[in-house]
Amino acid sequence: MTNNEQRLPAGLLAGTTLARRPSGGNNAGCPAWPAVTCLCPTYGRVERLRDAVACFLLQDYRGEKAVLVVNDAPEPLAVPSAETTDATGLFVANASRRFLTLGHKRQALLESAPGGLVAHWDDDDLYLPGHLTQAVGALLDAPGATCAKARTAWWAVGPADRLDVRGIHANTFEGQMLFMRGRALDLGGYPPLDSGQAAALLRAFDKAGELHTWRPAPEDTSYVYRWADGADHVSARKGRSPRDADFGDGSPLIEGADPRAWAKDRLKLQFAAIINGARDTLGDTEALAAFGRRVLAPWREP
Repeated sequence: MTNNEQRLPAGLLAGTTLARRPSGGNNAGCPAWPAVTCLCPTYGRVERLRDAVACFLLQDYRGEKAVLVVNDAPEPLAVPSAETTDATGLFVANASRRFLTLGHKRQALLESAPGGLVAHWDDDDLYLPGHLTQAVGALLDAPGATCAKARTAWWAVGPADRLDVRGIHANTFEGQMLFMRGRALDLGGYPPLDSGQAAALLRAFDKAGELHTWRPAPEDTSYVYRWADGADHVSARKGRSPRDADFGDGSPLIEGADPRAWAKDRLKLQFAAIINGARDTLGDTEALAAFGRRVLAPWREP
């Protein structure tokens, strides 16, 4: 079975402004803040997915944005109402059968996204409020680049209620890739692999000479790689039933009448732990204060 034989429902984003945006082949013709679609594959970890959705809701990005979640677990996720989607940018698709590999799932997401920019949005990691703004700015500031990725991330372990941030690490961290959708398809997209499919696409951008990487200062680092599952990542487990699977109870991913208030309430303890953990790296300095202001910006809204 090839990548193209497993697809998501056609027209998932039909009728939205994102779907009407031109694809663009490079960054020269992009609007100041082009539309971004965040691609989020998931399987059996609903509570961690809710954290990722909450991070999306708190992004300060000024352009249009959407997060597209595809779930192929045996229990379907609640599909948000049209009103919720309009208000939040959250789209959910439940696949009728298990994707053969995580690469198949990522490729289906890529093909279903509208033209323009797409960003990885992994369901078990955390994205601080300035993440999309920084990534898009880095891509647009790099002539000829079609993919951008920071080279460092905060490293955290443990569950949400005991998050332990262990400083800045340098790694591939494909979870913070942002790139031109059309160019990714030209390069072959994601190969049908359970492990290494994102790294393979990153190498394709690099080989084409179109990858821009940079090393942000610690206080500017906006991605938190959360190693809560160790090496036993649920999304790459094919059809097996993981011991720690969380399929949820079918309730909406976003709870309550005010999505941003829900997101802030959900993430406040984890974001506070991130700031506290950053103290070991930054010390009690102005850099730590600046980092704290960025992380907590949504809570200072009038």
